[in-house]
Amino acid sequence: MTMHRAAAPDYVTNSAEIVKAANWEQMETVAIELSDHDFEPKQLKLKANKPYRLVIKNTGEADHYYTAAEFFKSVAWRKAQTPRPHGGELKAPYFTAVEAYKKGGVVELFIVPVKKGVYEVVCTIDDHKDKGMTGTITVE
Repeated sequence: MTMHRAAAPDYVTNSAEIVKAANWEQMETVAIELSDHDFEPKQLKLKANKPYRLVIKNTGEADHYYTAAEFFKSVAWRKAQTPRPHGGELKAPYFTAVEAYKKGGVVELFIVPVKKGVYEVVCTIDDHKDKGMTGTITVE
């Protein structure tokens, strides 16, 4: 009989304790704009172990993704939400991509970066990456 061990998860598994220990009153809000066909900022710099609210807003004429699967697995997630009064929130171990709908779609991510490194971010819709929707997220 062969025993198989499950591989260790490749995402931050102690998010709940990291999120609980964070000082959310000192959270920094960072605006990220998705336009046709660019991210602003293209090079986002964050500090490890600091709480952030990333506000991803689409100002373009097309829907856009903010896809950063490796980065999203390297952070402690508090939640992702859409703005009130008609929005909602999601809680999960991690997400792989965020889509903001055209002409004003907004998604807010509440995170604590844990693992230092440089992570790629792209828009995975059609040829948007080839048209320049690429960037990096650096955690120092």
